[in-house]
Amino acid sequence: MDHVINGIMQYLDIEIGYLREQWESGQYYKLSDCPSYKECKAMVDAIHVLEKYYYGKHVTMSVKEMVKF
Repeated sequence: MDHVINGIMQYLDIEIGYLREQWESGQYYKLSDCPSYKECKAMVDAIHVLEKYYYGKHVTMSVKEMVKF
């Protein structure tokens, strides 16, 4: 199961980069208004489900935390 989480994380890292660029552009009032937000949120939610099954808890940050990181 860990390999599935790692696979999603690799793609999520790229999308978080796009989301960070969109957010820092100042064109959007809320982070959730950015075009890449929903895709990132869906991946994080999927990872959280897998982590809860595999580790018994969430270990991945939220989308908001990742953008600020």
